[in-house]
Amino acid sequence: MVESRKHRIRELDLLKAFGIICMVICHAVFRLGPHKVGYENDFLFLLGDVVLGEYAVVAHGFMFAMGVGLVFSKRSTPGRLLRRGLWILLLAYILNFLRYGIYALAYAMIEGEFLPDTVFALVSPDILQFAGIALLFTGFLKWLKLGERMIFAISVVLSLLGGPLAFVFQGGPLFNYLLGLLVITTREDACFAFLNWYVFVGFGMMFGRLLQRTSDEDGFYRRVLWTSGPVAVLYIVLSFIFGNCFLSKGSWYYAASLPEAIGLLSIDLVLMAGFLFMLKRVDQARLSIPFAMSRNITRIYVIHWCILGFVDSIFCYLLEMVFPYALIYLFGMALLAASCWISFRLERRSIQKK
Repeated sequence: MVESRKHRIRELDLLKAFGIICMVICHAVFRLGPHKVGYENDFLFLLGDVVLGEYAVVAHGFMFAMGVGLVFSKRSTPGRLLRRGLWILLLAYILNFLRYGIYALAYAMIEGEFLPDTVFALVSPDILQFAGIALLFTGFLKWLKLGERMIFAISVVLSLLGGPLAFVFQGGPLFNYLLGLLVITTREDACFAFLNWYVFVGFGMMFGRLLQRTSDEDGFYRRVLWTSGPVAVLYIVLSFIFGNCFLSKGSWYYAASLPEAIGLLSIDLVLMAGFLFMLKRVDQARLSIPFAMSRNITRIYVIHWCILGFVDSIFCYLLEMVFPYALIYLFGMALLAASCWISFRLERRSIQKK
């Protein structure tokens, strides 16, 4: 194992930091943009929602990074993974309440009408729910003493099942929400289904094990570029021709099939390799902010969603305001700055207490 692998994987930190930037701006566009009539055809909406939200390193990149991190972390014991998975799952539903649920409940009490949208705001699935389930499942597999190669094989089988099963099982809203944690039910009620998305974690673990065992870091990443680069270019070109997420059922990002996952992961690998070689030319002291962002990804995720949920609920839904895209993108950048500042202060305070 190379010496640098005894410490943080800095290229992975930069991958996550880049993903955080894309994520926050994407969410601002994704939530505030649809209040404008005809938003579906706006270039600036597609830029934020599709380019930054699907093809750039956001959800798939974070889950790949989580898989890599599980290999290198000393805290990846079965017991700790199970406890962490339960905490993340609980946090997911706490966030549901804080970002939209509290406003939906207040509206329901004022109007005296409990709408399906209120249930959606409280129990709808998202990436944190998937992350919690993925950690629980990984903890169980590690309890069975399965290695990364077997876990990756299982994730591939799950992906092969999840692709064809998308949109097959449907029922009432609550049924769709709960089953949607495992398999895609409807576009409105499910996302980041376990069967479709665990392959990103499984591949990340397999990649992490290969990285951990390499004795030639540069050579390893050159091979990564030579193999993933052509796949990424071909995938992006074909996406321009056939449309975004053309390899998944219904051309829907959340219903990612195995071929779609391969295309998305190839983008992650190219960027991660690129960041590795960039780090050899740039003083790491200048990258302290991106490194700090990567350490605070969960905090930033929760904080920015709480702020965004407040703005969307009060200004867009209640006051029926429609924001121009220039303001939405500026708000996204301000939201990123505020989320990072708050999370850094919390991190510093926790360090001082120790």
